[in-house]
Amino acid sequence: MSESVLAGLRVVELAEGIPGPFAARLLAEAGAEVVKVERPGGDPARRLWPAGFATWNRGKRGVVLDATRQSALDELLARADVLVHSLPIGQARALGLDEDSLARRHPHLILGTVPAYPEGHPRQDWAASDSLVQAAEGFMDEQQGNRAGPVFIRMPFPSWCAGYLLAAGVLARLVQRERTGTVAAMHTSVFQGALAPAALYWQRAERLPAGLTGHTLPKIWPDAALSIFECGDGEWIQLAGAMGGWLESPPVLETLAVMDKVDLSEIGVTPENRDEWQEVFRQHDSAHWSAEFAEADVPCMRIRDLGDCFSEDQARVNGYVVEVDDTAIGRCLQVGPPIRTSPPSALRSPAPRLGESDLAEVLAAFGDPRPGLARAAARTLPLEGLRALDFGSVVAGPYGAQCLADLGADVVKVEPGSGDRGRGLTQFAGSNRGKRSIALDLKAPEAAEPLRRLIASADIVLHNMRLRAAARLGIDGPGLRAINPRVVFSHVSANGQEGPFAAYPGYDPTAQALTGWERANAGADAGPMWLRNSILDVQAGLAATVGALLQLVQRERTGVVGEAATSLLAAGMTMASEVAVPLDGEPLRVDRIDAGQTGVSPAHRIMPVRDGWVAIAALTEDEQARLYGLTGTASPARAFRDRTVDDLLAELRLAGVPAARVEFDRMDAFFDDPAHRALGMSRSLRTTGYGALDVVGGFWSATPVGESVPALGEHSDEVLRDLGFDSGEITALAERGVVLKHDAEVVAR
Repeated sequence: MSESVLAGLRVVELAEGIPGPFAARLLAEAGAEVVKVERPGGDPARRLWPAGFATWNRGKRGVVLDATRQSALDELLARADVLVHSLPIGQARALGLDEDSLARRHPHLILGTVPAYPEGHPRQDWAASDSLVQAAEGFMDEQQGNRAGPVFIRMPFPSWCAGYLLAAGVLARLVQRERTGTVAAMHTSVFQGALAPAALYWQRAERLPAGLTGHTLPKIWPDAALSIFECGDGEWIQLAGAMGGWLESPPVLETLAVMDKVDLSEIGVTPENRDEWQEVFRQHDSAHWSAEFAEADVPCMRIRDLGDCFSEDQARVNGYVVEVDDTAIGRCLQVGPPIRTSPPSALRSPAPRLGESDLAEVLAAFGDPRPGLARAAARTLPLEGLRALDFGSVVAGPYGAQCLADLGADVVKVEPGSGDRGRGLTQFAGSNRGKRSIALDLKAPEAAEPLRRLIASADIVLHNMRLRAAARLGIDGPGLRAINPRVVFSHVSANGQEGPFAAYPGYDPTAQALTGWERANAGADAGPMWLRNSILDVQAGLAATVGALLQLVQRERTGVVGEAATSLLAAGMTMASEVAVPLDGEPLRVDRIDAGQTGVSPAHRIMPVRDGWVAIAALTEDEQARLYGLTGTASPARAFRDRTVDDLLAELRLAGVPAARVEFDRMDAFFDDPAHRALGMSRSLRTTGYGALDVVGGFWSATPVGESVPALGEHSDEVLRDLGFDSGEITALAERGVVLKHDAEVVAR
């Protein structure tokens, strides 16, 4: 069996919570030797989320070390390849763990950081929790709920996105190290993780391009939210919105005909007629609807509870659950690796006990110090000189390819003449920055040679096409390698490549239903709720980026070429990894959101006050003691309801209770903030389709936002010339309808 992808790589993790530990676990699953350095007393996640800690820290060694003991930590870093930490900017500088200080002491070291906010941001020294970042940046105001006002988002999606971003950034620097012999840092943050899905719906366009007739992700009642129905047996199902085609499907039309309501299919679902549609779906039980929609190839999913899918065959056969005998929580089912690589991970060791190893043992295991390496030039993009092909559509696949473009790859988007179906969605501009578009009819015999040359020129192919269709076109793993033995392939599916749901169509809403998030994000006893930021699409795309980079590192280190695979199901289950299913004993506690969608406990919630809303996140025992020192026996929501936001925040700050103002309507403020412009998180582009377009980007602090959002076939001529076709050959391909040409230029403003 081949050696693990990252065998021999040494990683030190000095991080708490989700993003840093999860990113380091992804590296450990790929074969890296990871040492988790905990402060005396340990990572607070050990107590707050015991199942989560056990899962996020699987496969690591553990050592307790005071980070102020720089000489002891330096002994460890001298032997490591990578340091991952989550320290706020000022604290990192004070400890000598900032980029400049580490470059002087350890010129061989790749640094990856994930604080709450990046360097240069006004909040760079704020050690905020995930929920406070969401509140302060307006993301609790971006979701329809079961009442008016902001909604506490149960899913810590900024942290999960930041974890993937950190892993991808570190891996991209490892690719750069193998190709050039130089090293550099890569920085992201929880805030940038929150921006990752915001790119899909925070946009300001001068005009909408042809085919995009309106904003498809409005705050209130987007299509997918209107496609959740209770069936006759009391179970709920999620359909995939208008794109899923269910309105005209035989199961629906037949039921409407029996009820004499055929006109409803022409009107569609609206907030006004949703009750009528609800009666339609109560005519049959969930098993009937699931079977009928499956027969019609329409995405439909029965809505589960968080953790239910751990025991389903679909999760088991794809390796999305693993059995672990954990030292703290016992023998249990935990979420497995979200990314399948070749060779696959076989890592199953439990999370380390606190102080399980001492420093001498870890130093001996790491071996000799690493030799020094040259530092890369400032702001060098790690994937410069590499080419990626994007055959994907809608969000997940294109989003993953967009991240490769942000990291410096030349990404060519290969579309049919009719265009990516995602061009009809607002999400398109947030999934396709920085690419070149060629419109090519892959089914035409004359397209064989352009396709062959494209594949021969590529280092990476990433897409979310169904594999059976991809195989017919020769763009699955075997087909690609038959043309280019050095090309890396990364694939995104809906539910995994094996199992009963493998060939089943799926979208972000159906994946949120399957993984339990539509129940977890809804209030107690309320109907399920779709989180409208397409978060599973985004995270599956990020996971596909990580998968592609893992295989690229392996290729550069060993010459061995492999494939990576992930899915929407894998992404949703990974975010549910605070859940574990004990094989002996009682189920573990999971935080539940309250009926009012205001929080998961009196001390971790949002609450209305006299002139607005305030978020509090008193997570540790010390923070809770300080909070209840202000409120006595009363709940914080009752004690503070007559206060003003400013006065309450000042009092909480003085008492040392983490809190933030819940902000509203932040999109314009985000784009207009000079700090965000300076950091590259917002950028104004000049595009053919949208005219002037403000976009979100800058997910890594060392990378720019892509210079364009390509029009359909905008770069067909250019790409074909790159491949060696002359003008006559290109004209002939266009005249036969094999390629669509577009002459307009995109000029970044």
